[in-house]
Amino acid sequence: MKRTLTLLAILAAIGPAWGAEVVSSNIVGYEKVSLQKGFNMVGVQFVKVGGEDLDLMTVGVLDDQMAGYDEDGVYATEMRMWTGNGYTTYGWSGTSGTDVDEDPTLDNKWLDRDNEEIDEIASPSTGFWIVAEKAGTMTISGEVPATDTVSVQLTTGFNMVANPYPGEVAITSFGTLDSSFAGYDEDGVYATEMRVWTGNGYTTYGWSGTSGTDVDEDPTLDNKWLDRDNEEVTVTIPFGTAVWIYAEKAGTLTFSAPKAGN
Repeated sequence: MKRTLTLLAILAAIGPAWGAEVVSSNIVGYEKVSLQKGFNMVGVQFVKVGGEDLDLMTVGVLDDQMAGYDEDGVYATEMRMWTGNGYTTYGWSGTSGTDVDEDPTLDNKWLDRDNEEIDEIASPSTGFWIVAEKAGTMTISGEVPATDTVSVQLTTGFNMVANPYPGEVAITSFGTLDSSFAGYDEDGVYATEMRVWTGNGYTTYGWSGTSGTDVDEDPTLDNKWLDRDNEEVTVTIPFGTAVWIYAEKAGTLTFSAPKAGN
């Protein structure tokens, strides 16, 4: 019962911002992510009911209008997973398992380049590109992570990450870097940046660390993501959206569950 109450409290705190609905007795919620034609940065904000990571093969289901692969094995819509120095690419099968390979068990899944099932997982905070043939929707469903915090290990350079708790999140409070990460210098240059995809480019923010105090003598700016003018913003990152964290060094990014009333 305590576990159920915790989940309900988190959902109540999120409120209508993420629009989740209970769709069956074993699914806490789901959300439809709007895809535009072309590149979309999508993030995972659920786990399986019971707490295990979602299966990448079925992490998100595209709507019925999105085609699968053709007879040459060419996929209309792809998923690209960042490996740290490149991408691993998968494709959406749609009804091509049945229509092309006469194997309905392959329908509506993310498959590898050989049109075969995969066994990778997608933990909460995972991000990936969806390169969509056209505008549509991707439905992600599951259970809210039950822990109060989720920590992500960052590597030096580019990391694709998402807020692991369902709902939109303010840019300013999008996760907390550990204290070993520097902020900005006296020229306003940030050691670690966040890059948010706009659909045709990026908006860039930076991690302040203790620079609010050290540089600007304003401790209210410490340990936040700020804009290029070293100011707080009111912009939010929608449900199911991943971002790039360009890290100066390896370290930890920690997300906290939303609190009731926030």
